[in-house]
Amino acid sequence: MHPRDGQGGPVRPLVLAALLAGCATLRPAPVAMIFEDSSAPLEYRAGTAGSEREVQGESCRNSLALPYFWGGRDLIGWGDAGYRDAMTKAQEMAPGASLSDVRADLHLINVLVFRRACLVVTAAAR
Repeated sequence: MHPRDGQGGPVRPLVLAALLAGCATLRPAPVAMIFEDSSAPLEYRAGTAGSEREVQGESCRNSLALPYFWGGRDLIGWGDAGYRDAMTKAQEMAPGASLSDVRADLHLINVLVFRRACLVVTAAAR
């Protein structure tokens, strides 16, 4: 037991200091990005014998946005950049054919306040 005359008193300030230190967070300095152009492959290549040709479909979304160091939120955007739209465009390149070995790639371009994200679908048409 801790006597009430002040012995054992340093524990309370230590607990309070630890609690305040856990609540305080340091925010990293914002990083400015002027230009970014990157691609990210998202594919699983299956072995398909006898495929006649490859077809591609692309669906893009464009937007004007705040720079990353101001929060990076989109102000206005247009376009779909959806998988369904890209698959429809790929199917239009090979009407009546069935598509297999479907691969999806993501292509991103950021220039200050302009962003473009494109989903590119490549498939084997039979």
